[in-house]
Amino acid sequence: MKKQTYLLVVLIFSFIFVLPVEVRASILKNPFHKKNNQQSVVGNQSSDTTLKAKAVYLELEGDDVEYDHESNVYITYGMATAHIVDQGAKLEADEIIYYGSDQHVEAKGNIKITRGGIVTVGDSFKFDVTSNKYLLTQPKTVLEGAVIRSRNVASSPDDKIEYEHGRLRLDEPIRVAQGFGARKHPRTFYSQKQSRASKARPVWDDVSKSPKYRVTAEKIVYDNSKKINNLTVYGARVHFQNFSLPVTPKFTTTVNSDPKVRTAPLIAPTFGTQGALGGLAFGPTFNLNVTDYHILSLSPFGQLGSSNALGFGGMVGFYGPSTILEGSYGSLKQRFIGQFRQRFGRHTEFRSAYNYYLDDGFLGSTLAQINVELVDKRKIKVPFSESGINFRTAGSWVQSSPGILPSRYQQFLKGSGDQMNFQNTAFKTEEQISLVSKPIFKLGAEKFNTALRVRTRNAFRAYSTGDFQGIFTGGPLLDNTVGPATFEIGYDQGYVSGKSPLFYDQFIQGMQSVSLDGDVKLTEWVTLGGYGTYNVKADELIERQVRAKVGPKDFKLLVNWDALRQQTQFGVNFLFGQPVDFERFLIINSQNKSGGM
Repeated sequence: MKKQTYLLVVLIFSFIFVLPVEVRASILKNPFHKKNNQQSVVGNQSSDTTLKAKAVYLELEGDDVEYDHESNVYITYGMATAHIVDQGAKLEADEIIYYGSDQHVEAKGNIKITRGGIVTVGDSFKFDVTSNKYLLTQPKTVLEGAVIRSRNVASSPDDKIEYEHGRLRLDEPIRVAQGFGARKHPRTFYSQKQSRASKARPVWDDVSKSPKYRVTAEKIVYDNSKKINNLTVYGARVHFQNFSLPVTPKFTTTVNSDPKVRTAPLIAPTFGTQGALGGLAFGPTFNLNVTDYHILSLSPFGQLGSSNALGFGGMVGFYGPSTILEGSYGSLKQRFIGQFRQRFGRHTEFRSAYNYYLDDGFLGSTLAQINVELVDKRKIKVPFSESGINFRTAGSWVQSSPGILPSRYQQFLKGSGDQMNFQNTAFKTEEQISLVSKPIFKLGAEKFNTALRVRTRNAFRAYSTGDFQGIFTGGPLLDNTVGPATFEIGYDQGYVSGKSPLFYDQFIQGMQSVSLDGDVKLTEWVTLGGYGTYNVKADELIERQVRAKVGPKDFKLLVNWDALRQQTQFGVNFLFGQPVDFERFLIINSQNKSGGM
């Protein structure tokens, strides 16, 4: 059936509020461009004084069009479309009806409203063009990062859209992963695999099919004009099987699919060890968004050291998509610490640190007094490795200071190097190459299995003192699952050629070492685990880390104690995908992005 296009001039503002605008008669003669003998409603009313008001244009399209002259009604059938030109909105339905007497539009069947890239669908639609208000029943609205379903939705003249008795479901689940037991966790395949899983973009398969709780709210307000802090929830409650608990009376969060957007709670806790400050820091952190992508954090804190020694300090931090800047002071050891990190692209990062632990590849977290370096990490995919061949290229200027390290760590470093050769400062270039093979064999089922892999990790170093050093390690890895226990046993045979003149980066693992890394799931709520490296030649346990994960499947509190570095870290692994039932959902500044008209 041939598609016909019509243009209808509809009045929406009364001349009381808008200065009269003379409408030219030539426009009104045949606004629908109809090529038949029917007269249009606007042509018949060309002498009406209300035509001297500001106009909004509707373009109606359909496979078939009917016009009732007496009742002044237009009906479009089949692939019906209404373009509200002035508002950049598009209405699609099986049937669209325009009532000229009271100037409103109704739509029926397969309704779809598109505006600003946001789509709303529903069962029935009514639009009063004179007041710019509409009502949509059984709507489903796709916002940026969320989907809303409710019984009905209505707009108001003050640029608001209100949903009643519905459900808000995120477009994709949210994962907050502040470390997997530790910010810079051990280097074994098992730990890396778990850490990658916690940081990966979440999918619906990750969300529990039988959630332990559901969330309701009295009212939710979504501000379309904001990128951050755009969702405010009032009267939220968390419902468990037999009881419910109120959350805060009001809290604000961010719903945004832009990965560069940064946001944080206004007040959050500071708890744990901080670099080489010493002791345990505890206090509040105040977070302020200076832009939609950058956060300024301020934290005054107290310190608790050994023998109940007390101190105080403070931290200032600046965080963005590619920038981190932190500075802290603690009176417990009267020491400053700080770091600056700037990422360039996906692979390269400039880092500078003062009395601050930095990740040093497979050698773990190392602590120099001053470390200024450029690091580039890249990967080459190969068929025999699950994660490819990993390259870590670094160039740095370093100043060592044994006094800032824990005493046991100092002893291991001194025993692994030539103290006569130690230098205070030096330039260093380093290339690390590592890979873990795919399983050579697998045995067992889901709850009881084992797999054998081979791992090699190597480092080539050159120093401005003229020294060179090569570190070569390799050996088997046995990944195991035995009921509730998941763990990895590794053996490394090492070889070191040459010496390092810098105190802080001595190779302490030894020529023969055994590593164990794993977790035991005691209950659904409690998992205990740890990591250790045993130096066979020295007959001593070099590295010891103990960690715990407490909470339901989708909300884990994490703690990790690193005995060698005397570091305690706390974190949260939070996965949220449950829909939120609400009584009212209000979108303000709806003309900016909402799918409604």
